[in-house]
Amino acid sequence: MSASQTGAHDEPESVLQSHKLGTNVPVTLRGVHRMKRYVATLILVLGLSYGFAQAPAYFVQADMVRGAEGAQGAVCVINSVFNPGEKIVFRAVVYDAATGEELQHDAIEELGITAHVMVDGLDTFDMFYLPFDADTPPGRYYFRGAWSIPADFAMGEYSWNVEVRDAAGQVVTFAPIGQGIGLSSITVLATAQ
Repeated sequence: MSASQTGAHDEPESVLQSHKLGTNVPVTLRGVHRMKRYVATLILVLGLSYGFAQAPAYFVQADMVRGAEGAQGAVCVINSVFNPGEKIVFRAVVYDAATGEELQHDAIEELGITAHVMVDGLDTFDMFYLPFDADTPPGRYYFRGAWSIPADFAMGEYSWNVEVRDAAGQVVTFAPIGQGIGLSSITVLATAQ
């Protein structure tokens, strides 16, 4: 008996047979295309939701300057080389990652934002944000935290980070450029005699 006599070719072209499994389960091409679109949409939605869930809420800019205490060079100047007895002042500004706006007193208080400095080999220490004062000029509000380098502190290179947390548990960490590839961020040198 030929195929035309059995009616095997009388089925519409849109019906496929599962030859791998050895079954004759009809699947329409339209159904296959729908399933592909459904799976693609599902993957896209899950991927986007994961991306949004992982997006940081804040952006941090930070630097460090030489404080006046024990200064052996210009003070309040961005610096990375210090001597024992000098004070390093770490400064950080926090921005809303979605809008790019710098967060000010009200937002920092409302969100419960805190900042901490981490230096290799030291305990983490807190930074503080100046209380609002109408007489304080613009640009003077930021987180700050100071560390006085002990006279007997080991000479060498150290990394540092600023960690910002809010009351909801979101954490963002600032690391200076180059630190991730091993460039030094703080260098402590012997005092010149």
